[in-house]
Amino acid sequence: MIMKTWLRFALAVWFVTCGSMQCSEPQGSWTPLFNGKDLTGWDTYLGAANRSDPTYGLNRDPDKVFTVQQVDGGPVIRISGQYFGGIITQREFANYHLRLQFKWGQKRWPPREHDVRDSGLCYHCVGPYPNAAKYPWPRSFEFNISEHDTGEFWSIDGTAADAEVKPIGNSPTEEAAFKGWCERNGETGPRVQFVKAGQKQTFRDGGFMPGGDYEKPVGEWNSLDLYAVGDRAVHVVNGKVALILTSLRQVVDGKEIPLVKGKIELQTESAEVFYRNIEIRPLKEVPAELLK
Repeated sequence: MIMKTWLRFALAVWFVTCGSMQCSEPQGSWTPLFNGKDLTGWDTYLGAANRSDPTYGLNRDPDKVFTVQQVDGGPVIRISGQYFGGIITQREFANYHLRLQFKWGQKRWPPREHDVRDSGLCYHCVGPYPNAAKYPWPRSFEFNISEHDTGEFWSIDGTAADAEVKPIGNSPTEEAAFKGWCERNGETGPRVQFVKAGQKQTFRDGGFMPGGDYEKPVGEWNSLDLYAVGDRAVHVVNGKVALILTSLRQVVDGKEIPLVKGKIELQTESAEVFYRNIEIRPLKEVPAELLK
């Protein structure tokens, strides 16, 4: 009788702590989002140059942009980069720690065959594909994955967030970093980057640079961690905090409301990239050491 009572209590606690992710394992345990065999649990989307072309779109990938391969002795998701689009989870997630590894391939495609390599991790994705004529990606927040700027923030289709930033100076290093950022994004952009205890600013339909270049050389594996709890998110690159976002929100019917859950997407954006060890676990709060 005592054992049955304890079991009922344990199950009740499990349902409370795991409810935000509808997880099937104890609080804090890791769940793989990539099974190492195929793209089960993911949808694909490709935005063709001619958007009325029925060859491309949702779960239509005739050119094998998204494949599962063996690289460096283990399974990976290979994204060729040939078209703009992405693979997106079929489930929504809230209050979690997501981690994965990525490395760049060699192939690059028009219109960015001569630009820095670019991809991205979009989170809290909501709404249907395509969300707007400008993007083949849904409304979301982007943990940008790009040469020398991995970890930067970018808002997509009406999302907004606050962050502490500082102006970018005129030193050769800062100017070079800013020049690359502008070239990739095709605009001048705000001359700011993340710094703890900097000036608080709001960013809408735009972005800003991470606190530093924490990426490894092309061809080496990088580790990314995304902490998304409530209306706060932290981007971590190879163990370094790239930036912290607060007050995650979106505009709906002219009003700003919190955006704290959604699907997760990995972009294809003109550069070959490999992903592996994609895992997620429920999280009650962002670790305090990351917020220092």
